[in-house]
Amino acid sequence: MAKSNKGSLSPELIRLLKIFGIGSLVFVLVMSFFNEKRANNSGREPSPMRMTDPERIYFKNVRSSYYDIEIRRDAKMTVYRHGKRSKDTNRPTLVFSIIINQHSDEAYIFLEPNIEENPIRVKWSIPGKNQEGEITFEGGDKFAHLEFAQKITPILQENAIFEVRGNEKWVPLWEDEKEKNAVMVTIEDYQKLIGLVR
Repeated sequence: MAKSNKGSLSPELIRLLKIFGIGSLVFVLVMSFFNEKRANNSGREPSPMRMTDPERIYFKNVRSSYYDIEIRRDAKMTVYRHGKRSKDTNRPTLVFSIIINQHSDEAYIFLEPNIEENPIRVKWSIPGKNQEGEITFEGGDKFAHLEFAQKITPILQENAIFEVRGNEKWVPLWEDEKEKNAVMVTIEDYQKLIGLVR
């Protein structure tokens, strides 16, 4: 009787399976050495505005005492406005607030102008350095507010003189040192909150 070849593999097929199997293992091992990007298995999108627990705890326990707090239960957000900010509604000013989104563990910086001009135009000049310029804010999403704060921060640190366009004329902005300091502290606290600075 002749033997049946139904259950056996040919030597060529066995050799191909070995080559493919060994090649696959070598490929996986080589690629694992060069893959530096780690998978994000948290289920959350990466965000530059994400807070870590230590920063959030420090802000709530230490820094929040300097702020007036508004809790927005409907939006699951808390708004922090510096206690020494300008509260004068009779003259144009710009105030920054920090918004904490408890639902997504994110923090946002938000510009709150009391002027109707759009876009908002801010002129600045640094005394003694003969430097001046203008920054325009056209509104927008959380990234636009962050970008405006980042543009104005180095100028604030240079002790510049500011003017804002309000009621169709240029008006001095942040003349009082307490006002300017409140803006700077708010931006610094926000940067620490999201880990931009330590």
